Amino acid sequence: MIVPLIAPGLLALLISPSPSPAAPQDERAAYLGTYSYIKGMRGGQQVPEEDLKGRKVELEDGELSLIGPDGTEEFEIKVTLDSEPDDQGVVKFTMEITESSLFAEAVGAKAKGLGKYEDGTITLIYDFAENASHPDDFEPEGPTQHLFVIKKVPDSDTNDDDDNDDDDPRS
Repeated sequence: MIVPLIAPGLLALLISPSPSPAAPQDERAAYLGTYSYIKGMRGGQQVPEEDLKGRKVELEDGELSLIGPDGTEEFEIKVTLDSEPDDQGVVKFTMEITESSLFAEAVGAKAKGLGKYEDGTITLIYDFAENASHPDDFEPEGPTQHLFVIKKVPDSDTNDDDDNDDDDPRS
């Protein structure tokens, strides 16, 4: 099973919707970087803001890392594109947890999802049920579908070690 706070992002721009996977490397690179959680839903339930605060998603080509509030890499996830972007920029993807410092039993868990990038924000939904199909839309149906919205952190904020939340995109 995929752990609740995954991907938000779980996954995201490796699912680079606007430039296709065949886009030049520098275009795809614009989507890579560090993201903060804006909102999350597990099934039909909102993820409490305190569960998302301070957590980050780091996107690299083909993988993403979920970083806890203390800076620890909690999950490393391989992301594979399953489709080209459709006419609305939505892509299908599969993700697999390859490492976890929190739940060793999560390693090997897979999920099918949809992702969309717009103006520095990624919306993604995934289903971690066994033999799941890609979700039909961005509305979670049932307890195994999770939705997350993440926003790119400006490069100058990724190394911000102060304790204020001025750089929190949810403020």
